[in-house]
Amino acid sequence: MVITPRDTVILSVVAALFAFRLLTISVIQLAPDEAYYWYWGLHPSLAYSDHPPMVAWVMAFFTALGGNTEFFVRLGGFLLSASALFFLWDTARTLFPSLRELAGDVLLAFNVTLLFPAGCIIQTPDTPMLFFWAAAAWCGSRIVTGGPGRWWYGWGTALGLGLLSKYTMILLVPCTFGFLLFCPSLRHWLTRKEPWLGLVIALGLFSPVLYWNGQHEWLSFTYQLRQGFSPKQKAVPLKLLEYLGGQAGVVTPILFLAFVAYSVTAVRHCIRKEHPGFLYLLMMSWPVLAFFGFSTVMGKVAEANWPAPAYIAGFILAGAVFHAEYASRPLHRRVLAAGLVLGLLAGLVVQAHLTKPFLPIPPGKDQTRQFHGWRELGGQISRITGERPSGNGYILVSDKGTTAAEAVFYSGTRLTGLDLFQPERYVFLGDLSTLRGRDAVLVLHGANEAGLKRYEGYFDSIEPAGAHESLFRGVKIDGLSVKLFVARGFAGSWTPSSRQY
Repeated sequence: MVITPRDTVILSVVAALFAFRLLTISVIQLAPDEAYYWYWGLHPSLAYSDHPPMVAWVMAFFTALGGNTEFFVRLGGFLLSASALFFLWDTARTLFPSLRELAGDVLLAFNVTLLFPAGCIIQTPDTPMLFFWAAAAWCGSRIVTGGPGRWWYGWGTALGLGLLSKYTMILLVPCTFGFLLFCPSLRHWLTRKEPWLGLVIALGLFSPVLYWNGQHEWLSFTYQLRQGFSPKQKAVPLKLLEYLGGQAGVVTPILFLAFVAYSVTAVRHCIRKEHPGFLYLLMMSWPVLAFFGFSTVMGKVAEANWPAPAYIAGFILAGAVFHAEYASRPLHRRVLAAGLVLGLLAGLVVQAHLTKPFLPIPPGKDQTRQFHGWRELGGQISRITGERPSGNGYILVSDKGTTAAEAVFYSGTRLTGLDLFQPERYVFLGDLSTLRGRDAVLVLHGANEAGLKRYEGYFDSIEPAGAHESLFRGVKIDGLSVKLFVARGFAGSWTPSSRQY
């Protein structure tokens, strides 16, 4: 692999961006979802009600190595994100060996979006899934360019591990086989054993999740179907505009429009004559975007990160079309350069704001507020349990599972945390009868008289223990502030609030 002076400059910029991200992951507090996934890792399972287990396994591995700190909670995902860039680089060079500047440009473009840097810093199931999607796309690029059949086994391994990360990975199957169907020169693979053995490998790797779901009434699958396809009362055109606006926002508007426009050029190329490289990248990107557009029409608006796998191939596609068709046109070069610079500046500003908020955004609407106030809450809970000893020990109970997880992490108590009214999300804890008789710290957002009354049947007595006001830039954030109670004598029963598992 030849590294040109231009590549060296780009790689240096990318390395500097990753150094900034490495600092950030050790400074900012855990987002609620991150704490929730970390809490899963304390209780290893073959699957969980919300997602497959990979994100929890990765967090558990690295915190076992370095301790339960923000840095080690995030380190595994950070390394996977950095490693995914190798697959992007080599996929670009494999598919378009004559376009020497393409690989570096793809890396740079990917790193100046808001989507990829966020995945490096904030750990969710998307992070490992994107790594394995990139690995699968890389294996596929070797097949597209005439590689031997054994690459299908790597593809199947990446697919299976991706399915252990997030169910979105299943879209890789229709994308890949749809490409084979539409590409005459490679259609022969449909009659060969290797692709199908790749699917068998993937199924074998994914089988623990299938087994777990079979044991728990297909809980995880039904949850995801409800999440994505529950009808929402909003006009379809407005939902689609919101969906497309979200994509333009996280990819940056200029780069998103370039991706769309250059995709049209690629389609024209494929219509005029067979072009396996362009067709492969089209089929690895647009079906994903179309699927989440469909889910937006049928249910709630897809969150901006859900179609993220589309841009792994999509950015390579856009870059290849640009270098093959438009690189000599000054207007295209200037517009894309402006997009890269604006994306880079926006990303740096957002990341700096995440570390130390300074942008003039109303505190109540600033999304970075979710990274603040948890250490103070944990300290307050530690004081409560220290000042009010319990002979039977404590558990933590909240009306939000993510808040319960934050309380467990930042109190340093490693107590069992629960949301009593969503028992299906705690199947991984097993038999809760061992918690019977314990006292609890209640951490409640909705702590009015009616809200508190819901908990009376679970405990012998409940008494106030203070309140935690979540302050962000000097302003109280009501949605993150809680009231604290000490409840004595947990009954050890989920009833009468929800179904049993």
